[in-house]
Amino acid sequence: MDRDVQAAIEGARHAGFDADSLAELRETIAASEPPPAGDGEFTHLWSGNLAIVDAFLRVSSQWRVVACSAGGAIMPVGGMISPTVAIYISLDYAAVRAGLDAEGITVTPELWRGIRIMESAAAAMLNEAG
Repeated sequence: MDRDVQAAIEGARHAGFDADSLAELRETIAASEPPPAGDGEFTHLWSGNLAIVDAFLRVSSQWRVVACSAGGAIMPVGGMISPTVAIYISLDYAAVRAGLDAEGITVTPELWRGIRIMESAAAAMLNEAG
């Protein structure tokens, strides 16, 4: 099994995919054309993920964020405010639902799982960048 495919399966397992979903993912990957070779930049989106990516992007501004600084809270240090960093907690699910409803997007269990997977990956990247 290709290392990237194995990593995708492990990531799905870590994200809580059940055995049936993991089997379906393996079948989908096996039946898919490999993405074109690239320079490490995003080059391909599987058509089965298009609705999920579209829904996520439409509500991707709806994060619950807290600000932290040295010591875990915003506090003065030597008369100055410590530099703060944003910590992305999760999407605000009430705002996400309102946004998806406003866009006319029907939330299915499959769509919701996909949004949650993208949320987890995005939060990890956003928090790493901070």
